[in-house]
Amino acid sequence: MNCSRCGKDCDACPYREEYSCSGCSEITDGYWGSKCEIKECCEGKALENCGLCSEFPCEILRDYSYDPDLGDDGERLLNCKKFSDDRKTKHDTFVKNVLLGISLGGIAGVIFGEWQGMPAPFIIGGILVGVGIAVMLEINKRN
Repeated sequence: MNCSRCGKDCDACPYREEYSCSGCSEITDGYWGSKCEIKECCEGKALENCGLCSEFPCEILRDYSYDPDLGDDGERLLNCKKFSDDRKTKHDTFVKNVLLGISLGGIAGVIFGEWQGMPAPFIIGGILVGVGIAVMLEINKRN
């Protein structure tokens, strides 16, 4: 789902096609419509989405979500929560992969280091290689 700062599902928005809108997360110069307090708040806190805010769900977002004219009966609140949960899962997976790389690299370093009679350089090298592989796999997965 392509999620705006407030949690609106941009993929399901009629303005996406009608106005070639790429969503408020992509608009860097002003607004496509009227001034948006939520967009300004997120950008002021350097957040991609309200779900990442420590104050989520704030009164501004709740009021907007249940506004009779612009609201969606709280659907955007659920979208923000899902966005936040997805980011946390991706972060946790990345950390686990880096720790796995450190462990496997360290073990390989011990084995080769003992074999060569100088474990310290091989352990350090193995750890660096393990972390490097984990990071490269993460970068490749994102592209």
